[in-house]
Amino acid sequence: MLNLNHYSAFLNEVNIKLSLKTLIFSGLGFILAGINPLAAQLYPFEKIGLEEGLPTLRINDFKEDSRGLFWIATEGAGLIRYDGYDFKAFDQDEHPERLFIKSIEEDNEGHLWMAYQGGILKFDGKHYHDYPLPASSGGAVKIALSASNRLYVSTRRNELYLLQQDSLQLVEIKAGQINDLHFSGEELYLATSEGVYLYDNGKLDLFGPPAISLALLDNTEIAAVCNDSVCIVNVEGDSRKLIEARASALSAFDDQIAIVTTGAFTIIDGQNTTSFTVENGLPDEQFKGCFIDRSGVIWLYSDKGLTKLESTSLLYYNRPNFIDGQVFSVDFSPDGDLFAVTSGGLYHGDGADLSLKMKSGFQYGVTLGMVEYNGYLWLGTERGLLRYNGKGFTKVDLPPLRESFIFSLYANNDGLWIGTGQGIFRYYRNQLYNESEQNNLPFATVYSISRGTDNSLWFATYTEGLLRYYQGKWKVFKEIHGVRLDSLRFNTVAAVNADEIYVANPTEGIYHIAEEKTGHLTASQLDFAEIRSMVVDDNGNLWTGTNKGVLQIFNDGSSYAVQPLTFAGGFASVACMPNSISLTGNRLAVGTVDGLLLLKRDQYGKVKPEPRLFLTDVKLFFGEVEGLSLFADDTLAYTEIPASLDLPHDKNFLSFNLSGLTGYQPEELVYRYRLKGESMNWTLAGKRREAVFSNLKPGNYFFEAQVKRPGESWSNFRISYAFDIARPFWETWWFISSLALVLGMGTYFFIRDRVNRVNQRLKLENALLEMERKALRLQMNPHFIFNALDSISSFIFKNDPEQATRYLNNFAKLMRLTLESSMEPLHPVETEVSILKNYLELEKLRFRGKFDYKIEVDEEIDYDIGIPPMLIQPHVENAILHGLKPKETPGELIIRFKLKDSFLICEIEDDGIGRRRAKEINKKKGHRSMATAINRDRINLLRKAKNEKVDIQIIDKKLPDGEGAGTIVKIHLPAEEI
Repeated sequence: MLNLNHYSAFLNEVNIKLSLKTLIFSGLGFILAGINPLAAQLYPFEKIGLEEGLPTLRINDFKEDSRGLFWIATEGAGLIRYDGYDFKAFDQDEHPERLFIKSIEEDNEGHLWMAYQGGILKFDGKHYHDYPLPASSGGAVKIALSASNRLYVSTRRNELYLLQQDSLQLVEIKAGQINDLHFSGEELYLATSEGVYLYDNGKLDLFGPPAISLALLDNTEIAAVCNDSVCIVNVEGDSRKLIEARASALSAFDDQIAIVTTGAFTIIDGQNTTSFTVENGLPDEQFKGCFIDRSGVIWLYSDKGLTKLESTSLLYYNRPNFIDGQVFSVDFSPDGDLFAVTSGGLYHGDGADLSLKMKSGFQYGVTLGMVEYNGYLWLGTERGLLRYNGKGFTKVDLPPLRESFIFSLYANNDGLWIGTGQGIFRYYRNQLYNESEQNNLPFATVYSISRGTDNSLWFATYTEGLLRYYQGKWKVFKEIHGVRLDSLRFNTVAAVNADEIYVANPTEGIYHIAEEKTGHLTASQLDFAEIRSMVVDDNGNLWTGTNKGVLQIFNDGSSYAVQPLTFAGGFASVACMPNSISLTGNRLAVGTVDGLLLLKRDQYGKVKPEPRLFLTDVKLFFGEVEGLSLFADDTLAYTEIPASLDLPHDKNFLSFNLSGLTGYQPEELVYRYRLKGESMNWTLAGKRREAVFSNLKPGNYFFEAQVKRPGESWSNFRISYAFDIARPFWETWWFISSLALVLGMGTYFFIRDRVNRVNQRLKLENALLEMERKALRLQMNPHFIFNALDSISSFIFKNDPEQATRYLNNFAKLMRLTLESSMEPLHPVETEVSILKNYLELEKLRFRGKFDYKIEVDEEIDYDIGIPPMLIQPHVENAILHGLKPKETPGELIIRFKLKDSFLICEIEDDGIGRRRAKEINKKKGHRSMATAINRDRINLLRKAKNEKVDIQIIDKKLPDGEGAGTIVKIHLPAEEI
């Protein structure tokens, strides 16, 4: 019961909603239908009209040029360009008569020629050149261009004109009503009411029967629409009929011939002929003509717009042909017949038409698997196993499977293999074998069975991994290459051989398990499509049915390419049913929720020409195009895009619109681009056709783009577009030079003024400092003079005139030296030593026997090394008065002048009582040293003047017991020259 619930959940996930109330009960099971309705083929014709952007529905001609662009001649809208996505009309507002164009041709230089009421027009992509016809001609109808650009035009009055020397010249011929004309090289063929003629230098040769339209096949044959048939006529004049029908137009490309007939459309491709009617999906219109482009896409045109057929390789069967559109199961029989089961019944056919064989009317519900075995068609349903013998259905009443879900069936020489919600069973020679039980296999729900090329059988289970039956032996795979298979809920498997399979999970994508390694296509790589069924073709490619349509997956051994199976009208994008895909030879059948898809793989796989690429638009600032021509001198041909742009700096937001030129699946093309000047790396844009660049810096740029089809390599063809963004005027050399000159001059005058101001301020500051130093020196001198006079007075008081005289002489000499040096900020060290000697001699006289002194001068000190005057004297005085004088025994004073690096070091060392005891004595006496305070202020001023290069250190000398033993004063000064 658990497994049945799982499968019910799975059915809900894939949106299979089927009520048993919709089934018709009859009690007889299936009964033969009284009438077997046919399910006709539908082809994916795409209608292109006003809603798709076509400016008018009335179309007279349709051509593809050498660039890959499509051109449309219309009634009322003139010439229209079509790039496969968008339409662009080339306005002729000043010439309304040119809006009615009858036909278009291209010459070998790529110029377009158009027939209109007034004559013919030449369009070189930028300008129109008019070649008028006489009014009596009735207007131009058809144009023919030779390989050498020789041009003929037919008129309504059945006249023929030749373009010579920029004018149209009448050609005198008598050939009846001219219906069509074509060149083959330099030979002109005319389709007229009297026959097909070869015209050469004024001579008419009858070539074939009367015709209304021509198509050139090669140099030896042409196709002609005759009265009641389409014929092939060769150069010998022999003809053969292609079809018996009343045709109106035809077109040819390579081996294909497209023919418009009354009420139908026919394609002849080699030996194959395919006709289309309204029953096949052909729009009910009176077509004027047809065209086959270089990709093999067929275009039909009429007064109701365009009709496009991309491929005849896809057949589609849907409502109302089926009783119910949902196709639950499909299968090809060994002889190639196709069976399809819907909720409405069983269909059978050869692929061209499917007929209803049996109508449903029983209680067995959804058919989940189908296979032909032992002459019967077997169906696995949600209520058991059925068998069809060509006339009716019989329920196979096997006890273990009586009411079981049967999810998958497969038949080979070993019997009928049955995947159920209760494991694997095998029906062989009227006996049912429980393979899971007999071979001790995991009890698992088996959703899918697939056979490899070596007859190996693979079974995908819900939660028990993968099972393989090969060469009579079973093997259970719960882990391969590190992937835990029993944790993945597999719903479908496609086997390549015993060592390689593809297996899918509804939500986690596809696992490619091989002997060497395991690959994984994630959900994102599959556009989050839910894989419901898979099959591998003979080229090793994988076909998958998903909730988003059919995917073809290519494996080149190193990578995977995913190609959606898309056709016009969205036929192939309809959701597929679980386990409803079958492949035989060239044909692939897929059951969907709205019908049956049948693909002819050889036609679908034909190599298409590489798509061209076209730049359709260049825009500024999110679509701003007004004034774009102001930045360019010319435009690109066949567009209104500037040939190149020279943009100002603020027009730096650009977008480029691209179109891959192909009629075949243009919406599936992949683009990439790059902008040289910003980056050399390619940007992969996928299906996005717009490249946007914002905030581009000034410079030279080169835009490049490429296009390709999915799974193919990038084409060598690429488009390029050059443009420049100018620098703002403030970044130009002349502006920068002028600005630099102005700023330089301004800066020069500003700095000069600033320097002058600073110099003036510095002069004032230096003058002020010098005045302060002089004031301090003047303060120092009176202090010293006071002390000296005090000493002289003491000698006089002691009545010692000899000492007083000697002291007075030294004092006078000292005063003279002091006065001489006090006016300068620096004086030589030698002068400072002389002053100190005179001062110390005076102090020795004053304090007899109290101290002796010594002055040491470094030999490296020259005469021109200066020192501030009287800087040392206060510290010498302190050493004598406060250090040596209070000492009980005679002391010694040493003064040193040293030169170290760029500094002058002055040391005053005494062996007095030390600063601590001196402070105690002075404190008792209430003495305050003026010299010390004055010198401190002077030192601070010197520091400011010398940028902190002046320093003073005072070191206390101590005895081993901690008592003071004197003081050392060190003064560091810049060694300055006088």
